[in-house]
Amino acid sequence: MASAKKEKKNKVDFISGCEMEKVEDCKLKLTITVGPERFREGLQHAYNRTKGYFNMPGFRKGKAPRKMIEQMYGRDVFYEDALNYVLPDAYEASLDKHEIEPVYRPEIEPGEMSEKDGAVIIAMVFIRPEVEVGEYNGLKYPNAESDATEEDIEKALKAEQEKNSRQVSVSRPAEMGDVVTINFKGFMDGEPFEGGAGEDHDLTLGSGQFIPGFEEQVVGHVPGDDLTVEVTFPEDYHHADYSGKSATFEVEVLDVKANELPEIDDEFAEDVSEFDTLAEFKEDLAKRITESKTANLENNKRSHIMKKLVEVTKMEVPEEMYLGRLDDMMNDFTHQIQMRGMDIESYMRFTQTSEVSLKASWRKQAEIDVTGMLALEAVAKKEEITVSEEDFQKRVAEASQKEGDELQELIEEMHPHRRKELERSIKCEKALDLVMEKAVASDDEKFEEPEADEEQGEN
Repeated sequence: MASAKKEKKNKVDFISGCEMEKVEDCKLKLTITVGPERFREGLQHAYNRTKGYFNMPGFRKGKAPRKMIEQMYGRDVFYEDALNYVLPDAYEASLDKHEIEPVYRPEIEPGEMSEKDGAVIIAMVFIRPEVEVGEYNGLKYPNAESDATEEDIEKALKAEQEKNSRQVSVSRPAEMGDVVTINFKGFMDGEPFEGGAGEDHDLTLGSGQFIPGFEEQVVGHVPGDDLTVEVTFPEDYHHADYSGKSATFEVEVLDVKANELPEIDDEFAEDVSEFDTLAEFKEDLAKRITESKTANLENNKRSHIMKKLVEVTKMEVPEEMYLGRLDDMMNDFTHQIQMRGMDIESYMRFTQTSEVSLKASWRKQAEIDVTGMLALEAVAKKEEITVSEEDFQKRVAEASQKEGDELQELIEEMHPHRRKELERSIKCEKALDLVMEKAVASDDEKFEEPEADEEQGEN
């Protein structure tokens, strides 16, 4: 931690004063004063960075003295850039001075500025709310079994059977789920229309691939049949010229294919698994199903208990905490997209999404994450949960895959704010383990049914 302490000590010089005032429960006002020496350093930096943009008579571009530029364009011509230069360090030094942990980016308003007196910066800072956790001992979760049932095994066998099915031509009338090969010609007001014809087209009945009503009228026909299909284009059809209009299709059924399922027996087990008999295959399926159900049950229990814990916790969460979490989710998602070789702008263009729509789809999860974290922090505080150096090193080692001197160097160079975040995460995990240990199963509790996924990017 030596380098981190040195960094913090050096930041004392970044400000000459900082007053703090509580504006609202979760909002602080910092009046930060940057000394003249530091502000002059910022002015010189601003001049060096932008002097090439100024055209001054008698001087080559970028060679005009700073004083002459200020005389022509005003004494405050470099103030904004100078403020941007000193602000990050001044803001961080102010947070260190008052031991503030912000939850979102601040609202910044510049105050008086001069080369003689320095600069004043007003920062509105958003912080965590006061949280009061209720009784968390004995929270209830549903009493559920994780052992594989005969129904589970039969369902898994059926899925394996369908995965290994093959399509064969049949002479019976077509049914929903069959694949029909057809020729078709479409007419609107007696005239062929663009995109209304096709030959040797494979259509899965019930897939919704064609206009509503088309596939249903093919059901019941056999290869060799000719039929007329009459449909009406939907009002919201993507081709505006066809919206709401009637059309007639002349259809020729060439072939009907159905899925042929293999018999579920010893031969089937030998073909689809490493086992010689169906009994051995079913035993292995039961084992894997039980393992999966156990893992899912544990996750469901923890989610259920977290919901119960939040319900017994009083808190007024500032909107900025949710916005901060959404920013984190966006950053994580952007990183995932980049790891796949695509930039986020291309992804959003390809999927016709935007940052606004992605964040809107993640809003509920952001609220769950924030309220859950605050509730667990309250438990950790009440239980006086601490994080040992061993706990911390173990977490960093797991995340970084480093050990020995490399691990120690990584920890020593870690920013103090990042260390606090990791320690907070470890405390929350310990708090949840404690709450789970004291939770009890109940026949009266039910797991919530999962909601249908909203259209969104991956998260």
